[in-house]
Amino acid sequence: MHVDPRFVPEFVDLIHCERLDDLDRFLGPVELFDELPLYSRFHQLAFLDSLSVGQKNRLLIRAAAAHLPRIVEHGRGHDFFCMLSVLSWDEWELGGLIEPAFWYTKPSNRPDPSDPRGILDYLRFRPPTSRYGLFVADALDHDPRYVIRDDSGTDPLTRRVYVMVGEW
Repeated sequence: MHVDPRFVPEFVDLIHCERLDDLDRFLGPVELFDELPLYSRFHQLAFLDSLSVGQKNRLLIRAAAAHLPRIVEHGRGHDFFCMLSVLSWDEWELGGLIEPAFWYTKPSNRPDPSDPRGILDYLRFRPPTSRYGLFVADALDHDPRYVIRDDSGTDPLTRRVYVMVGEW
C-alpha cells in the first residue's frame, strides 16, 4: 500500500501544516481521547483537484494510514494508543469528502473514576461489513498490516470506521 507518488510532497506539507509530524504532541495530556484531522480546511486539498471525489477519498485514507505507523511507533512504551478514525460519512453519502483523523488516548484514562476499566474497554467494534468499512478496506487494498473495524453506530453523521496498526 502506497500513496500516489505524485502527491507525496503535498501530503508531507499537509501533515506538517496540521502539526501531525510533531509526534510528541500525541503523548501530551489528553482528557479521555482526542481526534486530530488530517486536514482542517478544504482549500488544503486543492492539489487533488484533478481527481474525482472517490479518488480523493481513497488517497486521503491512504495518506493518513501511511502516517499512522509513525505515530504508533513513537508512542510505543508509553501509556498511549492511536488509531485512524474515518468520519464524515454523511458527506460521503452526498458525494463529498471523508475526514480521516488520528484518534488517540492514554489507555489508562477512565471515563468513570469509580469504574476500574480504561477507556479502551468501553469501545465496541465489529468487523468491517458496512459499505463504509468496506470502502476503507478497499482503499487500503485489504493490506493485512491494518485492522479495520466498524463502530457500533449506524448514523452516518456520527459513524466512524477505525483503522489500527497490527492486531486488535
